[in-house]
Amino acid sequence: MYFSGGRMHDNTFWTNTIWYILLGLSTIIELIFTVNKAKNRRKMTIAFYLTITGIALVFETMVLFFLKAYVYYPMILKNPPRPFDDVLAGNLFSQFSVGASALLVVVLNLKFYWFIIVGLIYGLIEELFLSLGIYRHNWYETWMTVMGIPLFFWVVKKMYVKAIQGIEPVFYYGYIFLALYTCNVITLVWGLLMLSRLQDFNTTLISDPEVSRLYGALGHFFLLSGSVMLIHFLRLKGIWKALVIILLYIIYYIGCKLNIVLVKEGRFVLVSTISICWTYLSVLIIDNFYNCAAKDKHVSRKVLK
Repeated sequence: MYFSGGRMHDNTFWTNTIWYILLGLSTIIELIFTVNKAKNRRKMTIAFYLTITGIALVFETMVLFFLKAYVYYPMILKNPPRPFDDVLAGNLFSQFSVGASALLVVVLNLKFYWFIIVGLIYGLIEELFLSLGIYRHNWYETWMTVMGIPLFFWVVKKMYVKAIQGIEPVFYYGYIFLALYTCNVITLVWGLLMLSRLQDFNTTLISDPEVSRLYGALGHFFLLSGSVMLIHFLRLKGIWKALVIILLYIIYYIGCKLNIVLVKEGRFVLVSTISICWTYLSVLIIDNFYNCAAKDKHVSRKVLK
């Protein structure tokens, strides 16, 4: 949305951006309704939404960056660090919406035929976006969305049942890690640091600049998330926790010196500290939200049919 002197001057808002905003508003409404319906499992429901959105985003990382399946034209970002950032913004509206719908159908315990109905609805939305010229297929086809969404919902429902009944440790760490993908790669690395031009990643490591940049972001994610989860779940104390954190700063600094991580001049301490603290707080909050459901005496243990 672009303004000059209080007046909108870019008519792509009404041809492109408005449709993505409407999709975003419907996602917010859907989430508010679903979390309210979750009643005594609201915190767990929020954490679970981050987890399943993480699954959708991991899948999108493959088909959008590596397989070049489609292109979005939301025209939301003016002068982004790279033109592809606007494409990514459009993709996020889509994936957060699919995650919200998946959450809705499992919290309401809807039957499988609803999975198919929702898949068809998303197919219609996709065809609408194609006809409006605000989205383009490369090799992808709408039927893949219609077929894929019911399968995704089925997987999410199985995961939701496990989350209610109690997740085994090895899977629990997986739930946390996927939620961190949403909180770290999307919200922190891209949404806060890259769009503000405080931090970016080398685009010349390989021939594809966007994939090169992605490798940097993923390396950032795995390093921080893995280390912080190690600190938290092993309950490291005192000197050991300090050593791991100091090591993170050192690796971060080496990454900057090698031009793998590109931090705005004079902002290294700020950016690295925000990254480490954000990740640490994310692990604490997500873990707490899942544990609130596990400790609640009123959480139902009934298996959803």
